[in-house]
Amino acid sequence: MDFLKVNYESQKTILASFDTIADKFSKDIQLKVNDEYYRIVDFEFYTYSEKLPDPHTYKNDLQLQSNKLYLHGSGIDITFGDGKNYGGILIRSVVKLYGGSDPKSGFMKKQYDGPQKVATELFSNFNLLNGKGVNTIQFLDIEGHNQDCSFVPGMSMLKTSRFGLTPKANDPLGFYLNLKLRYVILLKAFPNFSQTIKDKETVVKRMLKNGELDIEQANLILGYTMKLV
Repeated sequence: MDFLKVNYESQKTILASFDTIADKFSKDIQLKVNDEYYRIVDFEFYTYSEKLPDPHTYKNDLQLQSNKLYLHGSGIDITFGDGKNYGGILIRSVVKLYGGSDPKSGFMKKQYDGPQKVATELFSNFNLLNGKGVNTIQFLDIEGHNQDCSFVPGMSMLKTSRFGLTPKANDPLGFYLNLKLRYVILLKAFPNFSQTIKDKETVVKRMLKNGELDIEQANLILGYTMKLV
């Protein structure tokens, strides 16, 4: 089954598809680049479709296809187009995984935070241009069968507006600017691994203000007691 399949029937079905894809990333999906394994923990959805014509979407021809990597000036997209509608998931942050038994790190070796850092790290695993090795990039779906316990499920998910966008003339009310299409998978903290989240406190404060979190949940995510002003 293609977990990147989006139902473009309506705005509601599109957004529901995004939630389903994000949940799958949280529970089951690893990204394998040659011999290295990663999990995607911060990502943003972009689509230009009849029912959701997001002006922040690049509308590159690659975004009309699905399961492709689209490298652009902002980073790397995973595409989910259907031939008619454009779709891309910008990878904002990944965590490099490794085998072995290290309960102090949760099998998480290092986080690469920021779209350009992600692109650099993923492509750094490619074989030499003058070598004979074949490069492989693929999704691995563990489908809930975490046999070696090396994939710690996300504790919860932050859902917020996308980072660093600027207003568009054809979106005067800021509907697309403020649409909650950024997903951050919250990972358990370990003595040798702590997750970095871009703009974390601002996001948590906004969610707290909107009633999407209570103060206890907010403090747990932040890792400290937030001052209420």
